[in-house]
Amino acid sequence: MPPHLSYLVLLAVTGSIVGPALVGCSRSTHNTVLQGSAPNLQSADMPRPRIDANPNAPYVVETSSKPPQLVKRADESGSGTMTEGCRDKNLTVTEIAAALNGSYHAVKLAFYNQGLTPCKIGGFPTVSLLDQHGNPVASVAIERVTESAVKAKLEPGSVQQSSAAQPVALVIAPRGEAWFQLGWLTGDGCPEVSRISVSAPESSESFTINHPLDICDGKLEITALRGDDQD
Repeated sequence: MPPHLSYLVLLAVTGSIVGPALVGCSRSTHNTVLQGSAPNLQSADMPRPRIDANPNAPYVVETSSKPPQLVKRADESGSGTMTEGCRDKNLTVTEIAAALNGSYHAVKLAFYNQGLTPCKIGGFPTVSLLDQHGNPVASVAIERVTESAVKAKLEPGSVQQSSAAQPVALVIAPRGEAWFQLGWLTGDGCPEVSRISVSAPESSESFTINHPLDICDGKLEITALRGDDQD
């Protein structure tokens, strides 16, 4: 066979082998690109991230209440500009502690905030004493004193001059409390008290606590409101 014909035959055979191989490579590359792009095409069907509520909104949803309701957002700046005074409907009063030293007795009463937002309170509560018929016990005076004066009288042999403390404004958190103390001398033949009536500062709403006691020396000492975070 002439040389030029052998070259043409060899070229034809080589092309028949290389051609399909090139086509196969081309198809393989094409398939790889489609498979690699599939996740990008499916990403449109994936769930979108949730967008949180506006942190500067003046109201938030209180989910602990049934049903949920909108409440005013607490002021986190510490300025207290959004904190309102405690409302009587959100307050309760309870006795939380008691102590004695001989004939001197003391009890601790607390205003409890059962509302959903912080509220302000401070100063001396209004206290009145009632007999078994609900009438005021006029023979006993209410005297404002410092907490240290009560503590001093609860320590044996310690005597301290009583004086009114400067009222301090407090912020009671939801489910928090502010407390004050009552102190008195007790004994036989002294005026009998059946109930204690208590009102928050600058409030006319009263809470009654059944607490029979005999008060001597003609006075009942009370302290200003304070919180547990105070020194």
